[in-house]
Amino acid sequence: MNWITRWKKIGIKVRQIFKKQPVGEQETDWKNCPLCKKISYLPDLIKNSYICDCSFHFDLPPKMRLESIFDSSFEIIEPPENIDPDPLNFEVENRYKYIEKIKKYRKVTGQKTALICASGNVSNLNAVVVCFNPKFGAGRFGPAENEHFLKAANFAIEKKVDIWIVIYQSSGIDVHTGVTGLSGMAKSIVAINEIKKAGIPTFAIAARAVAGGTYASSFFMHDFIMIESKCVENLLFSGKRVTANILKGTDQIPEDFGTAPGVMKSGLADITLENRKELKDTIAKLASIILKKEESKISNEEEIENRETNIKISSAS
Repeated sequence: MNWITRWKKIGIKVRQIFKKQPVGEQETDWKNCPLCKKISYLPDLIKNSYICDCSFHFDLPPKMRLESIFDSSFEIIEPPENIDPDPLNFEVENRYKYIEKIKKYRKVTGQKTALICASGNVSNLNAVVVCFNPKFGAGRFGPAENEHFLKAANFAIEKKVDIWIVIYQSSGIDVHTGVTGLSGMAKSIVAINEIKKAGIPTFAIAARAVAGGTYASSFFMHDFIMIESKCVENLLFSGKRVTANILKGTDQIPEDFGTAPGVMKSGLADITLENRKELKDTIAKLASIILKKEESKISNEEEIENRETNIKISSAS
């Protein structure tokens, strides 16, 4: 066998290997950890809540997340009907129509918007949970998501739930929708304010990236801002490269910019969990403390009012 024949056979084997590799988002039974480079068997990861042995947290599918946070069954809050997800009919000539991408996201996720909202009990506390799905346009926040968020907020207020939880995995406002999408920043802020006025404690959980308009609006409006694990990064308004260009010639951005440790160091979050398995118990403990304080505050105010009434009655007699 000469060297030409040998190289031809090697080339065939290489092509066969590459042919077997998954393309793009194709699902496999194996996950490669970007932190420790270990390849993990998917069923084993599922049993461990999608956490690698090195503590790296893979994206947790939204329905599995809801199942892990609610006590048992939960009720899905469907998005409003007839909301146009592509109000500008955005199109890049000779490349794609944005509505086609929306249709693809819906097919892949089985969701109508990038949000999945549900109500149920979390450690016996009545709750509404809003969860971003990063597989739906990187957790876009467009007009359809805006209205879905508002519907969930109105549901929480009307039902007088005990707690409101939002699990963020969002790339920000959907730029394809222009001003209509940007209005979601103001709408989500108003929604959180109304929830707070109703006396409902609110929790924001950064599960992965939280960027752009989502980061700059409702994320920091919550009573508690929690980071799901130490490996969470891209908690920032704009990416490191963009920020570095803005700061060129002045201060250099730190190495931990936008990471869980960096955000905690800056005082922008309240707590970083060791892993997502602690999430439910931590929320329940904090909520029970707040709700007891609110109850004692109300009872104290009632007691003061009763005393004042008794004093008035005594002085009148």
